[in-house]
Amino acid sequence: MSFAVHWIKAEIHEYVLRNWRIVKIATTKAQRKLFFNLRKSKKRLGWFNNGEVETVAKELGVEPAEVREMESRLAAQDSTFEMPSDDDEAGTTYTAPALYLEDKSSDLAEDYEAQNWEAHTNNRLGHALATLDERSQHIVRSRWLDDNKSTLQDLADNYGVSAERIRQLEKNAMKKLKAAVGEF
Repeated sequence: MSFAVHWIKAEIHEYVLRNWRIVKIATTKAQRKLFFNLRKSKKRLGWFNNGEVETVAKELGVEPAEVREMESRLAAQDSTFEMPSDDDEAGTTYTAPALYLEDKSSDLAEDYEAQNWEAHTNNRLGHALATLDERSQHIVRSRWLDDNKSTLQDLADNYGVSAERIRQLEKNAMKKLKAAVGEF
């Protein structure tokens, strides 16, 4: 599952890149109509004069300002997604979309893997704890897993044995946990 996150993200980026100009060029129905018909109406390369703008606007049922705007959009150069090499565009200040499209503050794949690993280890620890007797479980939980951790003396007083005996029981329980976690 975590492997797929990278490929899904890459496909979304590819789609945005393939359609980058389309999104910016024609956003309304009138602009789409103008976009597809403007090239047919344009008889020569270069800019329209005022008479040609008026004629095309009247012919397509749009405002002359929209014709000028679409003409400038069509004449605009595509920009690359990546940073230009030093040889390509020396002296220009160009901010490549690669610099601002990617969210570098979070890595979904790593976050998912961390959550998955934590759930897996918690599950293994739960199964391993279940292999211990009740007293050993209580000692391990009290000493290591509870928010308010107990001291050896607190547990010794609770069970009526010495603190050294609680330490021995804890050590044996940890050995058993280590062995049980290795099995899962």
